[in-house]
Amino acid sequence: MAEFAYKVKNKDGTVSEGVMSGPSDSVVRGRLTRNGAKVVSISRKSAAKPGAPSSSSEGTIALGPIKLMKDARGQYQIVIGSGAPDTRDLVIFTKQFATMLSSGVPMIQTINVLGSQQKNMAFGAMLKKVQNDVENGKTLSEAMKTHKMAFDSLYIAMVRAGETSGSLDQIMMRLTSYIEKAAKIKSQVKSAMIYPAIVVVAATSVISALLAFVVPTFAKQFQDSGRELPALTQIVVDISNFFRNNSLTVFGAIAAMIVAINVYRKTEMGSAQFDRLVLYLPVIGDLIRKVAVGRFCSTLSTMLKAGVNLLEALTICAASAGNKRIEEFILYVRSQIEQGVKFSQPLAKDGLFPPMVVSMVEVGEATGALDDMLMKVAEFYEEEVDIAVKTLLSLIEPVLIVSIGSVVGFIVIAMYLPVFDMAGTVGG
Repeated sequence: MAEFAYKVKNKDGTVSEGVMSGPSDSVVRGRLTRNGAKVVSISRKSAAKPGAPSSSSEGTIALGPIKLMKDARGQYQIVIGSGAPDTRDLVIFTKQFATMLSSGVPMIQTINVLGSQQKNMAFGAMLKKVQNDVENGKTLSEAMKTHKMAFDSLYIAMVRAGETSGSLDQIMMRLTSYIEKAAKIKSQVKSAMIYPAIVVVAATSVISALLAFVVPTFAKQFQDSGRELPALTQIVVDISNFFRNNSLTVFGAIAAMIVAINVYRKTEMGSAQFDRLVLYLPVIGDLIRKVAVGRFCSTLSTMLKAGVNLLEALTICAASAGNKRIEEFILYVRSQIEQGVKFSQPLAKDGLFPPMVVSMVEVGEATGALDDMLMKVAEFYEEEVDIAVKTLLSLIEPVLIVSIGSVVGFIVIAMYLPVFDMAGTVGG
């Protein structure tokens, strides 16, 4: 007879846990559900040897950051880095986990099934370790906490809230919705940046080609004629000569500047200064602010609906803000709430959060429906981000076209000025 640790939600809504002996988890489950209780989790208690590695049918050969993994079927996969699941894999796992739990499939079996069918072997190995930890008596949130590359602090806090309330399946379904919305917003912002980046790269290539190959050809013909070049043409020729003679220095300086900026951004001071600056940039700053406010409201609403207390939820919201300036402000709001101040009061300071958000939070506090109000704000800002992305693209496109056209036009006109001069001289 084996011993099984269980957690059940009783008819009256209370959650209780304990240990029961039985030949299998299905027998124990049957005993627990006879009186109408809903099983939250069942895990087999086993005496794992200290320091003993978790049993796994997979083999891994590590070569620095690159790993060669082999599963039980003899299939190989090359994994670079941690092998953490991408957003799509995480959404599918979370949704299937919620579906299987709500259908009455035991948690251990659910993790085992989902882990074995993962195409990402590294994620499958993580789930195998999670399964082993749960079998050895850990809660699911505790087991996931050791794999923060796959499950962030928000995910773990939500799972812990689901375990406590006995509604893990519902919480996981909410998590699915949240991850999908967050991924959609991230994709929108990325798509807004791709077009300008491609245009800038293409324009830089064209202008470099003009200065490196076209201008020198014209310059040689003009110099052979022995005529003095117009000032505008001479400027372009001088730029071309400098570019050709110092091309390695120019590209090296640009590369060094990019590296220096990135290194500085990773420092505490640099990150804070950059994040402050970016919020006040025209158009782009407005988009980033809307994304941050929408993410904050969506994350906080999701966690409050899951039963996470406000202070813990704000701590996690700050960590996942994606902007140091907003993170500092959320932590300031949290500290004010700890001192007994209402949530809406410190939120109104500094102008980071629009008055509409502050008013909705104030109404939510007064009516006791803060989570619903925050979700409405998040949905509103989801639409606002759509509009902001379209506005950004509509503004960037003509600006880039005019800027690039002006530079190319300047070079072309400068090269044809001597031709016009010669034509005027011949005509005179």
